[in-house]
Amino acid sequence: MTRQQAFGRRTVAELLETGLEVYEIFLAAGGHGQTFSDLKSVAERKRIRIVPVNRAEIERMAPGMNHQGVVAYYCGPLILEVEDLLDLITHQEPHPILLIDSVQDPRNLGAIIRSAEVLGGGGVIIKKHGASGLTPLVIKASAGAALRLPIASASNIDRVIREMKDRGYWVYGLDADGEKQLWDMSLTGLIGFVVGGEGKGISQLVRKRCDMLVRIPQVGKVASLNVSVSASIALGEWLRQNT
Repeated sequence: MTRQQAFGRRTVAELLETGLEVYEIFLAAGGHGQTFSDLKSVAERKRIRIVPVNRAEIERMAPGMNHQGVVAYYCGPLILEVEDLLDLITHQEPHPILLIDSVQDPRNLGAIIRSAEVLGGGGVIIKKHGASGLTPLVIKASAGAALRLPIASASNIDRVIREMKDRGYWVYGLDADGEKQLWDMSLTGLIGFVVGGEGKGISQLVRKRCDMLVRIPQVGKVASLNVSVSASIALGEWLRQNT
């Protein structure tokens, strides 16, 4: 676990509902509004240390950020190195790893992590830059799954795929234009699924690195599935084949 900072009224309010340990909350003098009052009440009920400060002090804690007069410090979940996550999973029964390529929406990321935990995923690898991190909103959207499932971060998903292949993994990218249907795949052994970001999908370099691009059959007229739904369907098919 690592000491992390959260700021903004809504974000800190979400943090208080995650079950993570919150060390202290700094509140700027003169704060008002229902969200501010509710946040303070919850913190008092949970016996979290509240520190009144002036606006200048809040600015020094979160310079240039939209902190809304609220900054909190909390004990965040442990983020693994990719090698450590792969070592952990490789020594267990095979469970799929989800690689998340530039998902921006924290609710989508939380939903993906939740599905991974529920449907037997072994772990999740998120992109370190240019994507949503493991924020309090993500943790809440995951319904706490982010506190139970091994999660790693990586600067380069392409490099991660190469390392997984060296360890014997087959890595499949979920893409609407995939060459094979998910139902036609044999999802046994060491498997990795790659899901792309909202709108743009999987980046070109990562697409080329995957062993195969796989599509989920559709009969409706909507162009594509939400990224968290695609991840859930792929994991569900893996679970069906392996139980």
